[in-house]
Amino acid sequence: MKYSLVCGLTRSSNSRPVFLFLLCNLFILILLISGCSSHPKGPPSRGVMDQNRFVDLLVDIHYYEGIYSATQTPESYHLDIEHDTVDYYQGVFEKHGVTREEFQKSLIYYSYNPSQFERLYNRVIDDLNKKIIEADIKELELQEQSSADQTVAVESENIWNTSENWFFPGPDTNRMISFKIPARGPGKYTFTADIQLDRRDIAEDPRVSLWFWYDDGTEHGYRENFTPFSLNKDGRTRKVTVAGVLTNPDVTHVKGRVLDLSNPDDTGDRHAIVSDIRLLFSEEPDPERL
Repeated sequence: MKYSLVCGLTRSSNSRPVFLFLLCNLFILILLISGCSSHPKGPPSRGVMDQNRFVDLLVDIHYYEGIYSATQTPESYHLDIEHDTVDYYQGVFEKHGVTREEFQKSLIYYSYNPSQFERLYNRVIDDLNKKIIEADIKELELQEQSSADQTVAVESENIWNTSENWFFPGPDTNRMISFKIPARGPGKYTFTADIQLDRRDIAEDPRVSLWFWYDDGTEHGYRENFTPFSLNKDGRTRKVTVAGVLTNPDVTHVKGRVLDLSNPDDTGDRHAIVSDIRLLFSEEPDPERL
């Protein structure tokens, strides 16, 4: 009688086929477990889960086993109902704070009340469908975000026009890396580099400084500063990112100093490695990404 009940539930539901298979598997498990158990009578005894906890547990059992079965080939996926299935549920039991014995006892108890069991499994199927829809929506959002990230990367152009790698001290290096690069017009400009600064470096307040510039007839010209990036003298390599959005069409150049410092007149050596320098330009900046 119980077997026909559960198969009837699976035929009448709208859940996915993989979960229909799991539902019948679970009921075969009931038969195996209950084969040596007495018929439960009266109210739930000690160790039987309440209905809400039992439904939540069954939802996760079907959901995670469905994910597992979807990743297997037909040749590799099989369940030994008496052994593998219950063992596979162990991680879900731990998540819900339930023992294997509590699960078995609850499963047997509720299965002997057909009308109540049907109501429980209707709830399981409804919650399971909601969980699947939420997972599908989240996956779609991640795909859209990934697509947007790739689009931004494609639209960005590297306009860095000098050496990408510098070593301090070295025969061809000065106290810092100064640059002046023609601007491409309004848009987003992003400087990136990997920088390692040694403890022996003489710099005070070491940093990466950038600014938009044009000649306005004054001594130093027009200057619109980016937010500087402070460097640590600890010998660790860090990814440095400095970004700014240009809206002033009069600006002609992006200028800056890598390994800028507050004591340029002090004697001593710089001890640094700067690699993979890039200056990326994008015509359509996204203010939320700054």
